[in-house]
Amino acid sequence: MNQKSNIIHGVEAVKSRNIASQDDRVRCLTLNFFSYKMLIPNAAVAEVTELSNIQPMLGAPEWFGGLMKWREQDVPVVVFEKVMNIEASKPQKYRRVLILNTPNNKGCSPFIALGCQSIPSLTIIEEARVTLSDKKSEQATHIKLDGEEYIIPNISFLEDRVSEVMVG
Repeated sequence: MNQKSNIIHGVEAVKSRNIASQDDRVRCLTLNFFSYKMLIPNAAVAEVTELSNIQPMLGAPEWFGGLMKWREQDVPVVVFEKVMNIEASKPQKYRRVLILNTPNNKGCSPFIALGCQSIPSLTIIEEARVTLSDKKSEQATHIKLDGEEYIIPNISFLEDRVSEVMVG
């Protein structure tokens, strides 16, 4: 697997070996937010579901949206715009949530939920369409897909932050 494929797959997908790449294509979900576009490898997504009641957690950071019941368990909700220090949309604008598998299973939750403002679209990304962006952050990998900027969230980073809140 070469460097570009690793960018698309993400460290989490490669670690979990959930992606069997027979060529230079990866199935991903694309999401449009007000101020950016997100790309998430399919292997990282457990489910896309309707937004349900979120119970706030007292004393939690602003990016921690609270806990949502999903399949009879509490799933932490992350407001990704706040993690990235981007102007956040109002929570009621979220129509769906992505339930993401946590790669390291730190014990607090095997899943993290991300609110999304649009219905995710399934797309197949070919390696030749991807280049690294000049932008850098520990919260996400920044890429250009067909010349457009996208971010791929660092799920391990999110899992670490959520674990700190849940255990702390």
